[in-house]
Amino acid sequence: MFNAIHRLRLPGTLIAAVAVATVGMSPAQAAGSSTGTIAVSLNVTAACAVNGATSIAANLGQVGALAFADQPGLFGNTDASMVATGGGSGLSILCSPGSSPTLTVGSGANDAGGLHYMASGANKLAYHLYSDSGRTNEIGIGQAISLGTATSTAFNVPIYGRVSSNGAVLAAGAYTDTVQVTVAW
Repeated sequence: MFNAIHRLRLPGTLIAAVAVATVGMSPAQAAGSSTGTIAVSLNVTAACAVNGATSIAANLGQVGALAFADQPGLFGNTDASMVATGGGSGLSILCSPGSSPTLTVGSGANDAGGLHYMASGANKLAYHLYSDSGRTNEIGIGQAISLGTATSTAFNVPIYGRVSSNGAVLAAGAYTDTVQVTVAW
């Protein structure tokens, strides 16, 4: 780059002349701008969380227990209500709003002839599950229970049980069963 200042003197007047020579420089550009966009997306699929879980799991583990009170070898109707894992009087199922979840009560480990059985060794005892405290709406093996349309409030799904020795004297022992449940949405 070359800069030169020349002074010329004329009678009674001083004149300054400035000459600027620029080598390899382009003329000044006008200021400007360009705009664009960024695409941001998230695909949210419907989901349900059981008993206050903070994530969705394919295997829920034990979601509750139905424990009948101890009985002698001969007894009439004995009732129990399921207590959810973590507390509560039923399963707490929170689903994506707008979804239509179902709870299916599946088979137990000792089922036979379309009935649930608890077993103690080779000894078996039939029991029944219900969706109401009056024990009038029996839940059949593999029966899906429609929970309705989900909102931002969890469904509370109680499960009730009833067992009886039905006039027979039962062998002493700890009678147990494990029933599968499935939440679908």
